[in-house]
Order: sequence, then C-alpha cells, then structure tokens
Amino acid sequence: MSVINKLTIQNIFLFIKLCSNDVAKFVGFVVQGFLYVMVVIVFHYTEYPLIQTAQKEVLRGVDVSLRCEVSFLSESSTLQWEKDGQQTSNTTLLYNNSAYIILHTVDKHNEGKYYCRLMENGRVKTVRIHTLTVSSNSYNKNNIIYRQSSNNSDVSLICKSVTKFESWKWTWEPRPDSQIIDLIAVEKGREVLVKGPIKPGKLSSTTYNSQLFIFHISPVNFNYSGTYRCITNTGIYSTTMLHTIRVLVEPPDGVLRTQSVILTCEVSEVTDSVTLVWLRMEGNRGVLEKQQIMTENKFQLTVNLSSYETDPLHWQCAVFTENKLRALAPITIRLSSSTTNAPKDIMTQDSHLQMVIVVACVVTGCVLILLLGLLVFKRQQKTGADSWFKISHASSEDMLDCSTTVIYSASTAQ
Repeated sequence: MSVINKLTIQNIFLFIKLCSNDVAKFVGFVVQGFLYVMVVIVFHYTEYPLIQTAQKEVLRGVDVSLRCEVSFLSESSTLQWEKDGQQTSNTTLLYNNSAYIILHTVDKHNEGKYYCRLMENGRVKTVRIHTLTVSSNSYNKNNIIYRQSSNNSDVSLICKSVTKFESWKWTWEPRPDSQIIDLIAVEKGREVLVKGPIKPGKLSSTTYNSQLFIFHISPVNFNYSGTYRCITNTGIYSTTMLHTIRVLVEPPDGVLRTQSVILTCEVSEVTDSVTLVWLRMEGNRGVLEKQQIMTENKFQLTVNLSSYETDPLHWQCAVFTENKLRALAPITIRLSSSTTNAPKDIMTQDSHLQMVIVVACVVTGCVLILLLGLLVFKRQQKTGADSWFKISHASSEDMLDCSTTVIYSASTAQ
C-alpha cells in the first residue's frame, strides 16, 4: 500500500474519532438537559413543603407565645401546631391567617421541636420548625404574665436556681407603692410558713428545697393582680407581674334569642401596649368583632350584640402585646328556653300591669256593690213609707167612726 493511501486511511479514522467525540458530548448535553427538566417538573408537581426553622431559649417559669403566619388561609386549609408529631392541646387560635399557641409556665417538659403545618387538600404546603430550649433557672427581673380570673384558672410562680439558698420567700405588692405582703416563706431545717391572704394551691412547695420554691395560686381572682417577688437570703431573685382578665355577659342568667347581649372584657392594669380583641368563635377560628388599644385610663372593651347576633354562643377575649398573643378568656352565652329568666325590667312591667288590672277589678267590684246596696236601700225605704201611710190612713178612719158613734149614742141618749 502506498504512503498516500496510508495517510488517507489514517485521516478517515481520525475524522471518525473526532466526530464520535463531538456526538458523545452532544448526546451527553442532551441527556443532562433532559434530566434537569424532569427534576424541575417532578419537584414542581410533587410540591415538597417549604421548611423554615427558628430557635429560641427561654427562662424557666415564663409564658411562651408562638405564632405561625401564612399569606392566605382558605376555608379548606388547616394550620396547626404539633409537637413530636402530636397536636398540642393548648393551642390554638386561628386568627388573621395565623395560628397561635401559648405555653404557660414552661419547664423542661416543654422543650423540643414545635411544627406548624399548613395543610391544603391533604398535602403539606409549609412546615415551620420552632426549637424551644428552656434554661435550668428562673432568674428574671421582669416577667409579665396574664391569667383569666375564673374558677378553673391557676398560675404557678416558680423560683428555680442553680445556686443553693438558705431561705426563700414569696411576697405580693397588690399595687405600685402599696404595702408589701409576705405570702409564704421557708428556711433550711424548718417548715413552710403560710402568712398572706392568698391561700397556696396544691402545687405549692410544702418542704424546704435549697434550689426550688413554688407558690401556686388556684383559682385566680381578679384582685390577685400585682407584683410578686421571690426573695432569697441574699436578695430579690425574680420578679413577676401578674395581670388578670375577666369577661362578663349581661344579663348573666341566660338570654332569649330575641334579646340583646352586652359582653365586657376587662384587664386589671395596663403597663405596656395592650390590645383587647373580642372574637366570635367558629370552631377554633376567631372572627374579629371589635378591638381597641388600652390606655392607663381605659381597661375595658365592651360589645353590644343585637338579637340577631346572639346565635354564635362562643366568644373569646384575646389579649395581645405587640402582635403576641398573651391570653385568651373564653365565655359562652347561655340561652333560656322560657321567659322565666327574662330580664328583671320586663318582669317588673308585667307585675305592674297585673297589679293595675287587679286594682281596677277590685275598685269596679266595690263600686258595683255600693251602687247595688244604695239601690236596695232606696227600694226598702220607699216600701216602708207606703206601708206607714196606709196604716196611718186606716187608723184615722177608725177614730172618726168611733167619734160618730159616740156622738150618735150621745144624741140618742138625749
């Protein structure tokens, strides 16, 4: 074979090799592009949930408020808080496209991951993970908590320290600059002494513990608001300001469906920016009825409900500070099926009407009896006069006859 033929064959093989490399690269690019498009399509239609995370460390004994907000919450979607795969029991208010949860007096049992899940048509759209860590002590100089005043409400005031102390004491200052009252106290080697007017609840400390002292209040009365201080043998360890809330319905003993109702929500005092909100409850969703920012001279929020608005029986007064839900105070309007529980003013009007009718009947009866008596008396009087006239006339005739007889007799005798 000639040299020219050999070079030609080599060139052909080299051309084929170069072409095959380019084809391979081209095919590789096509395959990669196809796979990328498929991944995008699968990811889009699978709708993997958007995951957001947050972490927070709080002091033991405080109240924690968590909020999960979405841009839109349809009627068919649900938004709820879960902890370790189980729905929490003390959530849950849905209001303004947000789900709220309040954890009262947190301790180590409240630590963990809290999941806020937005569900639409059975699919998880959004997951927000909030990791909560609770410190081992309750050293705090400015703890503010809110509690409803009711028969089943309670509050635990906790002093927990890493350091050991020889003595503990809880005090109460009902109002600023008022007299400070000792509630309970304990010293090492001695029993707990109850000193104040507020009776300790069943969760209160009953023995000395160098690192823990608890004062439990149950139930919480409205006038239990004030400043509570935990004091050790070295000074003030923690300070808690308790604000109380109460809700009232008027009339209180049940209403008719056609009757108007007045709802009142009152907070004991205002020390920061507080907003009271009346919510009409539809399940666990709150529908705004009225809201107002409280001031130093304004502690109440009142709602007047006309008769057609009393069908929703479940209401809640929500307390917010800077978009944080601090407390919920529920109230239920009780319906009356009869008029026995009608308002007192209506009953008074009915009583007055009945009394007027009775008096009118009595007076009319007396007048009729009096007229009848007069009529009978007149008839009897007339009948008596006629009889007397007849008797008198007859007697006169008899006397005349006697005289004549006598005269006739006298004349004859003569």
